[in-house]
Order: sequence, then structure tokens, then C-alpha cells
Amino acid sequence: MANILLVDDSTDIRDAVAAVLKTEHEVSWASSLNEAKTLIGDRHYDLVLLDIGLPDGDGMEFLAKMQSDLEGKGTGVIFLSGTNTVPARTRSFSLGALDYIAKPFDIMEFQVRVNAKLKGRREVAREPVQNVLRQGPIEIRLDRQQAFDLSDEAPRQIDLTPVEFRLLLLFVQNIGDVVSRAKILDTVWGQTAHVSARCVDHHVCGLRKKILRAGSRIESVYGVGYRIEL
Repeated sequence: MANILLVDDSTDIRDAVAAVLKTEHEVSWASSLNEAKTLIGDRHYDLVLLDIGLPDGDGMEFLAKMQSDLEGKGTGVIFLSGTNTVPARTRSFSLGALDYIAKPFDIMEFQVRVNAKLKGRREVAREPVQNVLRQGPIEIRLDRQQAFDLSDEAPRQIDLTPVEFRLLLLFVQNIGDVVSRAKILDTVWGQTAHVSARCVDHHVCGLRKKILRAGSRIESVYGVGYRIEL
């Protein structure tokens, strides 16, 4: 059983979500961002289902401000939105969202996608934790979700978005191997996320620029994916 917080001002959405999730999970509800912030501060949630258009603000801006706190608590976020555009989906994943579900949605598909994300996070949590991963000039600290450039005398933190951090971790864990776009999509975003190959390329390009100073390169392998060289 997981603790889930639904942040949505629609009572119809509240009733539909509760109908399919309350049989397996504990579901709380907030109709505004201010109410959600209070609830998140008072207790732990495994997952937040976050609407984007709320009466007191924008859900994406809320996540941008709360991301470090939520990650520190091990709380994942899935966006719910009536807007189903590529820019909106791209921005949501760049903020570290686990999934983006457009309204109106099929309630059974919604249930499957939510449970798939929760299952994936539980499986990761059960794996033995290696807090520090070091390859060449790159050091990754999993407990702090940070990466450092060790090529200078003093370690320099590399300013990464949540998606860029997961990409770098995946590449470093597969150093010397070509990582396919399919594997990137599955590992970084999950099988149920609707993310285009162009979105993957965009985030890899951003990561590539940020690790150049460390003498590290991400090579494109035509028609397959990417390979990192440290």
C-alpha cells in the first residue's frame, strides 16, 4: 500500500481516482497548491498526482520549487493535465516527473500507469544502495542526487536537472557500451511515459554541454543511441 496525494480542484477527478486507487492505496486530496504544500509538510507521500492548472497557481512551477524537498523524501510526481502538447510534456519530464497523464483519461489505464510507477520505485528501493559511483573524472553521489567533476583540484558540482542526472547515471553505469534510445526511455522515463526520441536528444544535448569541462564526451551512435567516454 502506498500513500498518494491527489492535488486537483475537480471533485469528479477526485471521485474517479479514489474509486480505482483506494482499494490498494491510501489516497489524500488537496484542492489547491497551498493545501498540498501543508499536507506534504505534515506527512510522507510515496506519490503526488499533480494537476497543472489550479486556482492558486501552476503545478509545474510548484514542482520546480518543491522538487528538492520531494526527492529528499522519496516522493514521485505524476502530472495530470488537460493540456496534451509536446512542450508541456517535455517540460514536465525535465522537472523530474515520473509520468504525464492527459485528461480526460481512461480510468483503467490510469490505474495501471500509477501502479507501474509505484512498483518500479519499490523495486529500485529494494536494490542494494551504492551511494558513490566514480568513473574517471565523474563522481555521482546517489544519496544526494548530485554529480561532481573531479578533473580540477577541488571537486566541482555539475548543475544537472533531475532528468540529466538520471541520464548521466545510466551512461556511467554502462560506460563503454552503446545505450539505445529504447533503454534510455525505459530507464529514465519508464515504459508508460509518452516521450519522443526528439525529447531524449534534447536532454542528452543539455547533459553533453555540462560535462565537457570534465573532459567527458557523449557520442551519438547513428540509428542506435549514445555512448559516454570519460
